[in-house]
Amino acid sequence: MKNPEESSAPPEPATAGAAEVADLVEVMAKLRSEEGCPWDREQTWNSLRRYVLEEAYELVEAVDRKDPSAVLEECGDLLLEVVFMAQIAREEGHFGMAEVARGITRKLIRRHPHVFGDQERATDADEAFASWEAIKAREKSGRKTAGDGLPRGLPALLLAMKAVERASAVAGEDEADGHGVLPAFERMRTARRGGDPGELETALGDLLLAVARGAQRDGLDPESALRNAVRRLPR
Repeated sequence: MKNPEESSAPPEPATAGAAEVADLVEVMAKLRSEEGCPWDREQTWNSLRRYVLEEAYELVEAVDRKDPSAVLEECGDLLLEVVFMAQIAREEGHFGMAEVARGITRKLIRRHPHVFGDQERATDADEAFASWEAIKAREKSGRKTAGDGLPRGLPALLLAMKAVERASAVAGEDEADGHGVLPAFERMRTARRGGDPGELETALGDLLLAVARGAQRDGLDPESALRNAVRRLPR
């Protein structure tokens, strides 16, 4: 196994990295072995949940700072959590890192017929995204509602955006007059005058969902927009 501190050479081509990932898998297997680290051996999927979330948020923060060195480090930290979970799964006889990589590779090929199949090449990003969503919808056709399968641990605004995107892709849902931001805002004003905290909270939820619908319609990311707005607050 090569020492990862040996070289600070420029990044290798995109096709490189298989050997390095294999080294990482080997290191994790050693850490989880009888001769490994007591803390690593005690971890479970449940105990790692918090670290997966923390590393994902730290990666997003590094991206927001436009800091390549931080993005590099946080990509590694997030990859560690994936390899960690896959190693636990392998020990329990479920799957290993090979199945993880194989599964996502097959999904990428399957959902890009305009690149790997006989479908005509996409003319732009919107067409490519629409093709991806159409294939995904066919694969998930057994889902009963737009909310089925959504990770409930997502931040509320991001969860709303995912639900709205899925509803639009699966059911062709469009923003009706009663679902717009202005009608939702008026319902909130009415609820405020009524003085019922429960009705006011419901109206606020409807308003935030309407914002997510509008963002989806206009191709905007409300999570990013809100984060940037918070950064503009006086300190």
